[in-house]
Amino acid sequence: MATYRGRKTDICRIVGFNIWGNGKCPSNKRPYGLGQHGPAQRERKNRSEYGEQLLAKQVIRRYYNMMEKQFQATFEDAQRMHGNSSLNFLRLLELRLQTAVWRLGYARTVFQARQLVSHGHILVNGKVVNIPGYRLRVGDVVSIRDRDVSKQIARSNHYEGAAVPAYMEADVPNMCGKIIAMPEREDFPRFFQEQQVIEFYAR
Repeated sequence: MATYRGRKTDICRIVGFNIWGNGKCPSNKRPYGLGQHGPAQRERKNRSEYGEQLLAKQVIRRYYNMMEKQFQATFEDAQRMHGNSSLNFLRLLELRLQTAVWRLGYARTVFQARQLVSHGHILVNGKVVNIPGYRLRVGDVVSIRDRDVSKQIARSNHYEGAAVPAYMEADVPNMCGKIIAMPEREDFPRFFQEQQVIEFYAR
């Protein structure tokens, strides 16, 4: 299973700002690329149209911890759906199982959420699902597996205080959460520029 194995903080340095809101992220103090030429790159404000589109794509792809092939396949699925392609695209990304585990607070980061799913700690509608990209639907229930080790991981991440989005309903005592609606645009980070991603793949 392909996954990013580099330093997570380097991603924020590359894109130029703190993607996940980590208070200790080095990009808070050094919002520019790595290496001796990083500061000089920050001063180059004239980025091409292609460069802007590529950056917008990389920000969203990195935010959801996806490889390029998965990301493009998700975009193509969104293109085949009825309605607003950009919103459909974001919804497909947000309704991945690893994202739901992260949103419910069972994992501190989207990277840890992927690991929890892969190691069989997560149930969907009462059944173990170990595919991080499993696509959830309205009505699906995501829960922690009834094992001491699985529950301890969620407790250590203080899942009780997670800022659960409006499209989800959390049942804290039972360690589960339900998808009650489709995500809307206000449920996504403001720095997302999904229209730029649409234009990038439409070239």
